[in-house]
This record gives sequence, C-alpha cells and structure tokens, in this order.
Amino acid sequence: MNGYFVTGTDTGVGKTVLSALLCQALNAHYFKPFQTGQDSDTDTVVRLAGLAPSRVTPPAVHLDAPLAPSQAAEKQAQTLDIAFIALPHTDRPLIVEGAGGALVPIAPGQDMAELMIRFGLPVIVAARSGLGTLNHTLLTLEALRLRGLDVAGVALIGEPNPENRRDIERLGKIPVIIELPVLDPLTPETLRASQASLTLPPKPEAADVAGWDRANVWHPFTQARTAPAPLQAVRGRGSRLFTADGLEIVDLVSSWWVNAHGHAHPDVARAIARQASVLEQALFADFTHEPAARLAHELCALLPGGLERVFFSDNGSTAVEVAVKMAHQYWRNQGRPERNRFAAFEGGYHGDTVGAMSVGLTSGFYKGFEPLTFGVDFLPYPATWHGDESVEEKENRALAVLTNYFTVHAGTVAGVVLEPLVQGASGMRMARPGFVAAVAELTRRAGGLVIFDEVMTGFGRTGTMFACEQAGVAPDIICLAKGLTCGFLPMSVTVATDAIYQAFLGEGFDRALAHGHSFTANPLGCAAALAGLTLFQEESTLSRIAALERVHKARLTALADHPRLHMPRWRGSIGAVNVTGESQGYEAQIGRRLQLYFRERGFYARPMGDVFYILPPYCLTQDELHRAYDVLEDGLRELA
Repeated sequence: MNGYFVTGTDTGVGKTVLSALLCQALNAHYFKPFQTGQDSDTDTVVRLAGLAPSRVTPPAVHLDAPLAPSQAAEKQAQTLDIAFIALPHTDRPLIVEGAGGALVPIAPGQDMAELMIRFGLPVIVAARSGLGTLNHTLLTLEALRLRGLDVAGVALIGEPNPENRRDIERLGKIPVIIELPVLDPLTPETLRASQASLTLPPKPEAADVAGWDRANVWHPFTQARTAPAPLQAVRGRGSRLFTADGLEIVDLVSSWWVNAHGHAHPDVARAIARQASVLEQALFADFTHEPAARLAHELCALLPGGLERVFFSDNGSTAVEVAVKMAHQYWRNQGRPERNRFAAFEGGYHGDTVGAMSVGLTSGFYKGFEPLTFGVDFLPYPATWHGDESVEEKENRALAVLTNYFTVHAGTVAGVVLEPLVQGASGMRMARPGFVAAVAELTRRAGGLVIFDEVMTGFGRTGTMFACEQAGVAPDIICLAKGLTCGFLPMSVTVATDAIYQAFLGEGFDRALAHGHSFTANPLGCAAALAGLTLFQEESTLSRIAALERVHKARLTALADHPRLHMPRWRGSIGAVNVTGESQGYEAQIGRRLQLYFRERGFYARPMGDVFYILPPYCLTQDELHRAYDVLEDGLRELA
C-alpha cells in the first residue's frame, strides 16, 4: 500500500483541504476512518477533488458530537477499537485523513498515532503557518517519531511565512512539501492551481533486505539449505506482526517467548526513549544508577522471600551460567570444594553456553558439543498431561530415584537445576507443583542449593508471577530473562539469597564472582523491565492470563479424544498438545506443515516437531485464541 496519512498539529488546521489536494495530485483513493460532528469531511474532499464513488471509502465510525473520537463515543455510549478499522482495498495511492491532532484519543490506550502505526503509511503533518506553529509542529514531529512513524513532510497552511518554514525544516529535519494559502474561493479549480507548489518527497530506495539476508545472515536454529525464506517483519503492534509483503500475522509464540504485553507496547517504548535521552550505559562494575537499583528492589519485593541479591546479565543462557558458577564458587568459598556435583532433569533445556549446555545435555540439542561440557547427573522428570492416570506412579518412581541419589551423594551435591512446572524447549513438558516442592525438599535435606530456571516460566507465563509460587518454594537461586524486558531488549538476572551473597565477601578478589559483560545492567533494559512490571498492575495482566488459560483448558479438553492428538496440557498462558504423524521429535514434518498452514491463515506458530503449542503475548484476546484453535482443528482435517 502506498499513500499518506494526513494528521495535524491541531483541529481546524486544514487537513481536509490538504487531503483533497493530495487526492487530486495523486489520483488517489480517500478514507477518513473517524468522522465527528455533523459536517462531512468526506463530502468536502469528494467535492474538491472530484472523486468518483469508487475512489472513496465512507467513514468507519460517524459520531455526532464535534469532539475527540473517545469523547464523542462516550456521549453516544459507544466503544471504539482501532483493531476493527481496516484499510480499504485499492490499487490507487491511499490518502487517510485523521481526526484532530496526532495524539487525539480514540479509546482507552489508543490514539490517532496508534491508528497510523496500524496502517503503516508515511505521515504528512498539516500545520498553521503563523505564530505558534514552531512549537506545535516540532512537538508533533517528535511525538510521531518517538512512536516509530515515518514522517514524510509538513504542509504549512495560511499566509506564507519564510522564517517559520526555514526553522521547521532546519529544527525538525523535515521538508515542507507545500505552503498552501487560504483559498478564496475554495473550489476544485483553485485547489488544482495550488498543485504547482506541491513537492512530495521521492520514495526512498527500497532496501534489499531479502538479498542482504541471503548473502550475509546466519539464522539461529535453522538449516538454511532446507528452510523457507524468512518473513520480513517491518513492525509489530499488540499481538500482531506486520510483514513487508503486507501480511498481518497473529504471534502465537510471543516471538520465542520473550514478548509479554504485546509488540511495541507504547508505555515500554516511551520508557526506553526517556531513558535513552538521559543515560544509555555506565560501566556497572564501578557505577550504579536508578533504573538498575530500582529494578533490583522491585524484583526482590515480588520474588519469594530470601531472594535479595540481583546479578544482571544479558540472556537466559547466561543467567543459568551465572547460577552454576555462583553455586560452584559458593561451596568453594565456604571451604567445601567436595560439593561440586550438579544434578538436573532429563529433557531440560537451559541455554546454549557451555555451562547451560552441560545442565541441559539430555534436551537433544547439543549433539557434537558433548566433549565441551562438564559432567552432570540427570534425574527422571515425570511429565504429565490432562487425563494422565499414571502421574502419581511416575512421580513416586522419580522421587525414589532422587531419594537414592541424595542418599549416595548427600555430601557432594552443589546444586540441582530445574525448570519449575514446565520444561519449555523440550516440548512444553509439564510437572505438578507438588513434584517441584518435593524436589526442593529433598535437595535441601541433602544440603544442596535449589536453582530454578524460570527464564521462560517467569513473569506470568504459568499464571502466577513466578512458577515457584505455585509450588510454595523459595529457591536459593532463580534465573529470569525472556519476559523481563517485555521482548524489547536482551537482559537477564540471576537472583540469589543474601546468604549466598555473603559467602562472596572478603578482602581478596579471589572470593568475588568474576563474571560480567559490557552491558551489565544496561539502563535501557532496566527501564523496559520497570515499565513492564508497572503494566502487570495497570492492565491486570494476571487476570488476562487466567482468561487465556480458561480458553486453553476448554479447547484442549474438547480435543482430548481427537484421533491425531494426545497429551493435551496447559498452564497459565501456555497450551500444548502432541500431534501424531509420520514421525516424532523435533524434526517431525507435521510441525512444519502446521506452521505453513497457520501462516497462510494469518497466524505465526512454531511447533517443536510433533508438539504444537501456543504461548501468546498476554494481550491476545480470547476470541483470537479460539480462532487459533479453530485453525488447528481445520489443519488436522486438511493435512490428514
């Protein structure tokens, strides 16, 4: 789609006349999504530009009061939502005219800039030419750019003012595409005569993203020879990603489980922008700063009691790496070097650095790297699902093995690493809270440290802020990442008890934890994380997750007897089920076929072989989740 979105510094600045001029000049199609008041801007544009009915889309919403859409809708007891405003289908350039100014409210959490982002058109700002335009225009430009919008130019309407034009172009770094005087009379002919002074910016040269990608990019977890070409994402909003070829895709996997509150959430984006203009980075070995100190304080207040010391790093693998190093050095600093054994659970995945690979060796992702890893003892994991009648027997067998293990190695175990409730990358394998609690109790009886990898399960994924809350367990060390910064920036934390921290204090550096990286406690990541924690309260996020869990439960329970599905399971925002097919495991073809089927229907899913799962941003609606399950049922029929 090409064309422009016309907004203004205020109401009554001449957006409608400018829109008519652009429709004339570009032989364009016109659309004003929101019309407020009795006068019809659409009729004015039709008259001035001489538009045939086929070149006009009527307003999607017409409200009687000449007010901001949100206020006018309130007077008529209507509820607005830009999600239901669609771009017209047209082969012509499209001119979309906004209502009022760039930030005029439409609905709670939605303003005109949100509609611009959804449509993805470059923006032209209509502004008065006279006194006051510098402040209003520059503020509008800044607000639009902070939201990632492409502003193509400014139109100054009124008596020509060379000084204002010069300063807007210089200070705003933007071309003035026209100085349009007040036309008297305002007719199609006088408007057409003004086209001579219109100078639209040239279209930017198209970036060869696909070519650059083919030539220079190495994608993760991908066999480049057989994988389809990647989609080119150009923007995201809420639960949706938008691609360069015009697709609008519902993200069912939170972009590898990192997105919490929705793509490009404006509150998080603004928090990062504010922080970027104040402090972007400081060497954290010698400095502290408010975003990091505040985030550490707020995390410790949310976490189970005793977790009081926050160590910052950059991703989930590193968070686990730090936890293992902490546990190992803790015992060495205590004068107990014999406590050097680590145990983890079969199937668990903990990341791709060497230490994380070591404790996740049985996940199946590290063939060929085993010589690089250190020895870890692997314990049975009693994965369960809806209708699993053998779960207690499996748990008892697993706990018997653990009891024997700790009897044999009680004095040498440094720590036990566990993904509480859900093993993510091994196929959303779930365990009951009681098993997690029993593991922690056995570990502590043997004197070992309890290490929870909540890289994926933290920040609401399982229905509580942290999965360990459901087991009633406060670990000695917890690893958090993914949802920490709401999907905006790479950051992780490893949080330990104060008792562990105290063991690293001393006069010599040999007792200190010698770990860190250049961007430790990056202020931008901390700002994003703080904004995300605030959203949990402001948007009642845990209630949203509970609503998603109810849909998972209803749909997966209904599918329990499906001949091609087995082991349905859910926890919080996560729903998963195994699909029978020609093969099983990570490379099962059914997963690739389902992924393509979902993509063709406007959903992005990424099955793990024969495991189909949904783990969406928390802003996904219940209706959207139901539609995703409808697509799954249709796909199973059609792909049979």
